[in-house]
Amino acid sequence: MKIKRPPVELDTSLTAQEMLALAKKYREYDEKYYHYHQIALRVADKVTLLKLWTTLKFIRHTRLYPVLFADRAAGFNLTKPIARALSVVDTVTFGPGREPAANLATSYLVSQMIREEAISSSQLEGAATTSRVAQAMLTVGREPRNESESMIMGNWRLMRYIAGNSEQPLTTDMILKMHGIACRGINERKYQPGVIRASNEVYVAGREGEIIHQPPDFREVRAMLVALCGLVVRLEADEIHPLIVACILHFAIGFIHPFNDGNGRTARALFYYTMIRKGYPVFRYISVSKLLKNAAVKYGTAYLFTGTDELDLTYFIQYQCSVVCRAIAEFVGSLESLQEEQLRLAEYVESAFALTKTDLDILALALKAPGALLSAASVSERLAVSDNTARARLKALAGRGLLRPHKEGRGIVYEGPASVAVLKKWIEKTKMD
Repeated sequence: MKIKRPPVELDTSLTAQEMLALAKKYREYDEKYYHYHQIALRVADKVTLLKLWTTLKFIRHTRLYPVLFADRAAGFNLTKPIARALSVVDTVTFGPGREPAANLATSYLVSQMIREEAISSSQLEGAATTSRVAQAMLTVGREPRNESESMIMGNWRLMRYIAGNSEQPLTTDMILKMHGIACRGINERKYQPGVIRASNEVYVAGREGEIIHQPPDFREVRAMLVALCGLVVRLEADEIHPLIVACILHFAIGFIHPFNDGNGRTARALFYYTMIRKGYPVFRYISVSKLLKNAAVKYGTAYLFTGTDELDLTYFIQYQCSVVCRAIAEFVGSLESLQEEQLRLAEYVESAFALTKTDLDILALALKAPGALLSAASVSERLAVSDNTARARLKALAGRGLLRPHKEGRGIVYEGPASVAVLKKWIEKTKMD
């Protein structure tokens, strides 16, 4: 996307009265924090456009929180949309140090959600594997068969690493380690896992191959990462909300582009690391990448708006905050709808079938997250039964139409029904077969 860049020279002849009049007339443009590109599409007169942009820049500079990263002056404004997002994160996601309902911690629903981020983050960077196949691979734990699956497995390893090491302070070595975990075993020459790039051949290209961002010189990268870690410490000392810190860290990795490849997944992983480290464990279950993937152009545009306007981080932070709010809404909605469907499925199964205790326990696992995938190994571990028993009971339940088997590598995964209607269709098909 070609962005109309803001003018270098502003209109210094504007009076205070003119600025007040323009600010009042175009108040919405400031509240929505429009970039010059967006304003130019709405204001045809070039003289008015320059005066308006000058006014908005003056207003924004007066309330800017200054930030220095990558040896460049940057900053952000606390807009109303950002403030609302901070409130949502603090209330809807149960606030610092709190978890969702206790039974979620061991449910298949949560397992699916945690995997979703690993899958979507990889798909955002081009992994050509369906979500169902990826979920099956992670459920069984089989080895990846191609580069796309290796990307997903790498992200899955990284998400698990973050969950277990979120209390560690941010350092350059940790950033390198995260990249190494995510990119190991994919294409060593292409990614060079955990190694800072050694050339300036890396750049960000647009749809037509044009260079839209040339990262800093590779010889400056290590010092920039050290400074970035220091910036995070200062922001936290100033009690800047963790969501804003996470967004800045996310943007900074994309801007610095410290690695040959895999910068995006590292940036998004650091976003999650920051939120979890600062006491928001619910972010382990919320997939931001899923929504970024579905609106990849807007994601890229948010980067461009910040990069073309004196590193005003507000554009990127505000967009990320809007995505986080939608991701939280999806998370809450999923919990509510899936729990309702879980009850309907459980009532139907109990009334229509005579089952053994082991069979009921297996179905209880499946019904905790309608549509989830089970494996003999996972059932064996969760129910403390032998692999042979788990395998036999899963096969028997599939034979009655209560589960659907899928071949996955050398093993089989079993899909739980997503609804009562789906279950009835499976049972009917089994009878016909």
